[in-house]
Amino acid sequence: MKKRILLLLAALLALCACSTSRKATIASDSPFLGQDRPVTQVAFEQETCDIENEGTRKFLEEVDYSTDPDYVLSFAKDYKSKYGANGKPLPVKISWTGGTADKVVLSQSPDFVNAVEIKADTSPAEVFNLIPGVSYYYKVLAGDGKVLKTACVTPVGPLRWINGVASNVRDLGGWKADGGHIAYGKLYRGAALERISSSGKDIFLNDLGISVDLDLRGYKESEYHVGAVIKEIDYLKLPLEKNLGRGTGRTNELYQQAIRSIIGWLGEGRAVYFHCAGGADRTGSLAFLIEALLGVSESDLSKDYELTTFGRSNTRLRNYRASEDETHVLYELIIYLRTFGAPGTSINDLVLKWATTRYTDTVDPLTMDEIDLLRKYLIVKD
Repeated sequence: MKKRILLLLAALLALCACSTSRKATIASDSPFLGQDRPVTQVAFEQETCDIENEGTRKFLEEVDYSTDPDYVLSFAKDYKSKYGANGKPLPVKISWTGGTADKVVLSQSPDFVNAVEIKADTSPAEVFNLIPGVSYYYKVLAGDGKVLKTACVTPVGPLRWINGVASNVRDLGGWKADGGHIAYGKLYRGAALERISSSGKDIFLNDLGISVDLDLRGYKESEYHVGAVIKEIDYLKLPLEKNLGRGTGRTNELYQQAIRSIIGWLGEGRAVYFHCAGGADRTGSLAFLIEALLGVSESDLSKDYELTTFGRSNTRLRNYRASEDETHVLYELIIYLRTFGAPGTSINDLVLKWATTRYTDTVDPLTMDEIDLLRKYLIVKD
């Protein structure tokens, strides 16, 4: 099977369909509950719900670029055209019978610690942005407090597209990496936030828990946006005016600084959002570099870059050759990275060499200790 994303659970269901499979019991003396409580049993129906739309899933499962080192192939547009592939995830659907609901209470623990409440009335309620492979306990409550249903649902899907924040927003989690996979909920990529709604802001802060905005836009294109759009979070601008493949020593250093800053924030236990204008080129290049340092395969690196094509307007193809006045394309990045090693050197080793190379006397390159920390913070062992 091609190197791709993890957490494909055993039996995937029809798209957007949730299925009840069995019941599990959680004793009230479980480690999640207080030890002074009487021992009772709470039964949770176990459900799975597919959150990946068909076109995206087929693209991730069926496409393999490992035999195309010259970057002449691209299938993203084909999949978008054939399957209507898009960047919109499917929701987890919570269904019930027996009456009109008032809300759904959702938690990752069976005693509903740190629960969130979602307004709901008629069945099914739709819930977005849950983490693939994580079990969520829920109860559906009527207005008088009556419990209409209690169950446990696990979202199924290789990717975690984020709904309701900005365009082209994705969690970097899930990609197969050295000895495991990239953790969910730590690094997010996307577009600029100037048009974010109040509900999107709530998702950004509370559902995703993001506390840092790393802005990669140059000063010329965002001269009026030199501070955080969301005032409750920290903000850093690293102005990337050029594509890394056409850049200078300063461009290299800015990408190195971006990775170094991310390592520091991850070490503080913080979730980070990085973006340029459309979340496609500079954002895609930084994601490419980080994922390569984590051991993601070259085929998957290309697919992550191309997934931007599934959004509303951007088209990013791995085989595209830029003209002189066009920048920020993957092919130029690859050509540049190949100057860091002999023919046949893996993309992961090339990026490692790039990351640890000094370009000027101004900024120190990344060290192996820092890269080891990046791997420690972001790779979940399988």
